[in-house]
Amino acid sequence: MVLPTAYWGPISYYQSLLKADTVAIEQWESFPKQTYRNRMLIAGANGPQLLSIPVGKCESKQYTKDVKISYQSKWQHQHWMALVSAYQHTPYFLYYEDLFRPFYEKQYTFLIDLNEEINALVMRLLSHKSTIGRTQEWVKNDLEKYWQGNTPNYYQIFADKCGFQPNLSIMDMLCNMGVESQLIIK
Repeated sequence: MVLPTAYWGPISYYQSLLKADTVAIEQWESFPKQTYRNRMLIAGANGPQLLSIPVGKCESKQYTKDVKISYQSKWQHQHWMALVSAYQHTPYFLYYEDLFRPFYEKQYTFLIDLNEEINALVMRLLSHKSTIGRTQEWVKNDLEKYWQGNTPNYYQIFADKCGFQPNLSIMDMLCNMGVESQLIIK
């Protein structure tokens, strides 16, 4: 299976990933802006909140593997504060906090490297042993289909205020459901 890279991808992305024994992350596509490759959607107290990683100026038809993260703004601090605000009262945030925080302290040069390390952690937390590598050449594929899909309902801390919000970042499910996530997502 070939998947795009994703920054704390949505639940439907991980549903697709968990169905395969071997996954190749597409690194040779022309980097599309305004996608989950550098964005994540979390549940905030007032509804969905989009967090975007700023990337360096992308040249026309720049390969995804060459997209650099920009550190001109303090996006790591802003993302971490948004995550703490959204999830500090969930049942499992304190359990995972020390695993998540390093992604907001270390400076990665390339977006795909950050996403790759996040994926490795998520797969460990979901107890899944897929082999995940990168494509060796461009593979024509409808990569956008992995952002959609029917996602299971699960407990969300703000559901009483905002209703159930489907297909948020996998972080939402992990913080709200912990190890049960691996049973719910399949």
